[in-house]
Amino acid sequence: YKYDKAGTTLTLKIRQGIKYTDGTALDAANVVKNLVAFQKGDSPDASNISSMVSAAAQGKDTVVIKLKDVDPAFVNYLARNAGLLESSKEIGAKDAKTNPVGSGPYMLNKIKSKTGSIYVLDRNPKYWNKGAYPYDQVVLKPIADPTAMVNALESGQVDAANLTNNDVITELMANGIKFETSTLDWVGLSFVDRSGGLKSPIANVKVRQAINYALDRKALLKTIGSGYGQVEEQVFSPKSPGYVASLNNTYSYDVAKAKQLMADAGYANGFTLQMPSIVAFLGEAPFTLISDELKAIGITVKYTEEPFSTFFPHILTPVYPAYLMFLEQSPNSWQFLNFLVARTAVWNPEHYGDATSDALIAKIQHSTGATQAGLLKQLNTYIVQQAWFAPFYIKQGTFAHNTSVKVTVQAGNAVPYLSSFKPAK
Repeated sequence: YKYDKAGTTLTLKIRQGIKYTDGTALDAANVVKNLVAFQKGDSPDASNISSMVSAAAQGKDTVVIKLKDVDPAFVNYLARNAGLLESSKEIGAKDAKTNPVGSGPYMLNKIKSKTGSIYVLDRNPKYWNKGAYPYDQVVLKPIADPTAMVNALESGQVDAANLTNNDVITELMANGIKFETSTLDWVGLSFVDRSGGLKSPIANVKVRQAINYALDRKALLKTIGSGYGQVEEQVFSPKSPGYVASLNNTYSYDVAKAKQLMADAGYANGFTLQMPSIVAFLGEAPFTLISDELKAIGITVKYTEEPFSTFFPHILTPVYPAYLMFLEQSPNSWQFLNFLVARTAVWNPEHYGDATSDALIAKIQHSTGATQAGLLKQLNTYIVQQAWFAPFYIKQGTFAHNTSVKVTVQAGNAVPYLSSFKPAK
């Protein structure tokens, strides 16, 4: 791939001779059809390629993409779901959700698979790079309950799994399970209602600052994260050029100061904060501890337990002024801003911003190198001072596996690629 000098025209060269498992060609016309369908579709990530004005095929192996403006993360998005391709016959087909037709190393075995409980993938004998995938069959088992996941690892029902909680590491180690670790997500509160659209006290910056002062981050890391991670007060990744180490001294644990800020904001007697919980996924401890810490400054947290089916739709609608979640820290700064910070970010459901953040983000988009790094640091400092979020710590990402499998992890990925799994012997 190659950009023009302006950075607004991207030319892709498509590997020749690739076919889908239904025999149709993966060519330039097919790539264009996929990109247009994704951009117009209902994926929550469709906005990732919103900067694409047009995509056109030039012959069978060249695609030219025109962007409305410079998009430093566009190629990254093509390496995610925006760039996952399917047969032209299946785009818009009635059975598209249950009949995946790709060109990759594996094909879904529809006879052995059962939606929601097991997915069996058989090797695609015509895949162009079979050597990168040593397994003839891969079996995926969705397991939502953390305890059931541990049992599955210990009993050998699964060879590898991504852990949602690190408090089981000691138990799994005693049973011979191995681990690959990385720092991926920040854990903490996202303040959705910064604009006041839900008419909550979260719109008041002093309330957000008070909550930050009320958090005993070391205790939260020890209790929720079992000590696996590092205390943080910023959402930028330590790998980002926008990271500012000194910002981690902004909100020392100070209940008295938090109470004073609450009084200054007009909430000396406190208020009730509506938040979602998802105990089935995160356990009870995080929600109980947060409730206890905020109660000390007069905030009564009222939780609504949400099932998986409604949790994400309700926090992104949005229904709640704040929520607890583990969210990614992409080292690609532009991708990170468009994920969490910018007005158009998926995880900024009220599309909040102000003159200062808007100006800095616009300058970041059109700068590079040291200039961009300086602007990122300014933006990071501003959103910490304005308490857009209340981070607790960076969570250690832990991928567990037994001794029969060798696993290589990648920066920025919670779950390794299928090509990263090899037999141990």
